[in-house]
Amino acid sequence: MNKNFLDIEGIFLITVYLLLFTIGFNIYSSIKYSGEQKLKKFFLYGFYLKIFASLGFALVFDLYYRRGGDSFSYFYNACNLGNVFFDDFKSYIRIFFGFISKENLYTLPTGLSYIPAFKDSGVIAVHRFLSPFTILGLKNYYLTIIVLNVFLYIINWRIFLFFNKIYPEKTKILAYGFLFVPSVLFWGSGILKDSFTFTFGLVFLSNFYKIFFQRKLNILNAAKFLLAAYVVITLKPYILYSYIAGGFVWLGLNSLKVIKNRMLRVFVLPVVIVSIGFAGIYVLNSVANVVGGSYKDIDSMLNKAVVSQQDLKQEYYQGSSFDIGDYEPTFEGALSVTPAAIVAGLYRPFIFEARLVVVFLSGLENLALLLITIYVFFKAGFVGTLRIISREPFLVFCLVFSIIMAWGIGLSTSNFGALVRFKIPLTPFFLILWLFILDEYKKVKSEVKS
Repeated sequence: MNKNFLDIEGIFLITVYLLLFTIGFNIYSSIKYSGEQKLKKFFLYGFYLKIFASLGFALVFDLYYRRGGDSFSYFYNACNLGNVFFDDFKSYIRIFFGFISKENLYTLPTGLSYIPAFKDSGVIAVHRFLSPFTILGLKNYYLTIIVLNVFLYIINWRIFLFFNKIYPEKTKILAYGFLFVPSVLFWGSGILKDSFTFTFGLVFLSNFYKIFFQRKLNILNAAKFLLAAYVVITLKPYILYSYIAGGFVWLGLNSLKVIKNRMLRVFVLPVVIVSIGFAGIYVLNSVANVVGGSYKDIDSMLNKAVVSQQDLKQEYYQGSSFDIGDYEPTFEGALSVTPAAIVAGLYRPFIFEARLVVVFLSGLENLALLLITIYVFFKAGFVGTLRIISREPFLVFCLVFSIIMAWGIGLSTSNFGALVRFKIPLTPFFLILWLFILDEYKKVKSEVKS
C-alpha cells in the first residue's frame, strides 16, 4: 500500500475532519464549561496540542522516516483487518475480540485480507485495537491518527477531571502533567503500542482508585478496570505490574492517613504494611501467571531485559545506544546497575547525548525535569521534600511508580529512540510529584509569613 495520503483528496478530507472536530469540541466546551473558564481553556488547549502532536507524529514517520518502523506496519495490517469488517463481519468480530488462536486459526475462511500471525500477541492486539479507527479514518493514515487521538484525548481529559476532583487546588499542575508534556503528547499520539498503554494505564489507575479507595464497585467501574488491565497486559505487561505495585503502596498509606491518632498509626503501620504487601504480591503473582511467557516471574523478566538490552546496543542502531553496564539476569545482578538504570529511566537521554532531532527534543525536556528536581530540593531541602511526600500518599505513589518504571526501562533498554517512548507512562507522575511538592512548600512558607 504505497498510497499518497497527502494528495488533494487526502488534504481535503483531513481539513474536513479537523474542522468538524474543532467545531464540535468548541461547541461542547462552550456548553459544558461555560462557567469554568480555566477548565474550558485547558480542555481546548489540550485538544489542539493533542491533534497537533498527532499530525506532527504522522508527518515525521511518513516523510522523514519514509514510513519505516512499526507505525505504518501496524496501520497497514489494521487496514487489512478493517477490510474483514466489510467482507466477513463474523470473522472480524472473532478476530477483534480475540476469539481466534493458533488452535482454531483453521476455522477462518480462506482468502481473508487479514489472517493473524501469532509470532507476537502484542502486535496482533495493536491491529485489533486500531482497526475500528482505520475504518473511521477511511484507511488514510492521517485521518486514522486524527480519529484515534480524538478518542484518546476524550479519555485523557476524563482522567484529568477525575484527579482534579481529588485535588481541586492542583488543577494547573495536573493539567501540565496529564495534558501538556511534550514527549507524552508526541509518543502518546502515534500509531504505536505506547498510545494505548499510556491512556489505558491511566484508566486502570483511576478505576483502581474508584474501586479500592472510594469503594465504588459497580458493573461500569469493574468493566473499565478489567478492560484497561486487558489492554495494558496484552501490549506491555510490565506497565501494569508497576501500576499494581504503586497502587497498593498508595492504598496502604492512604488507609493509615485515615487514622488521626499518631500513636495508633504507629501501632497499625506494621499490620498495614504486611497486609498490603501480601495482597499486592498475591495480585502481582496472579496477574503474572495469567500473562505467562517472559513476564511470568522476576527471573523471566530479567532474562528478557538482558536480551533486550544487549540487542539494543548493537551497531545497527547508529550511535543511538547507551550502556549502563552489563549485568547477570539475577536480582543481585540487576541491583548492581540499579542507580544507573533509574537515572537512565528518569533523566536520559541527556541533551549532549542526542544524535537525532526527536532525541534532542527529549533531551531538552529531560534537562527541564532535572532542573525542576534540583530546584525543588534547593528550595524545600531534602528533609522538607521527604516530609511533604510522606504527608501525601499520592506523592508516594508518584515516586514509587516512577522509580519502578524507570528501573525496569533502564535495565531493558539501551537505545535512546526506544527509551524516550518507553518512559512516557512515568513522566506525568514524576513531573506532578515535583510541582506538587513545590506548590506545597510555597503554601507552607506563605502560611508562616502570614
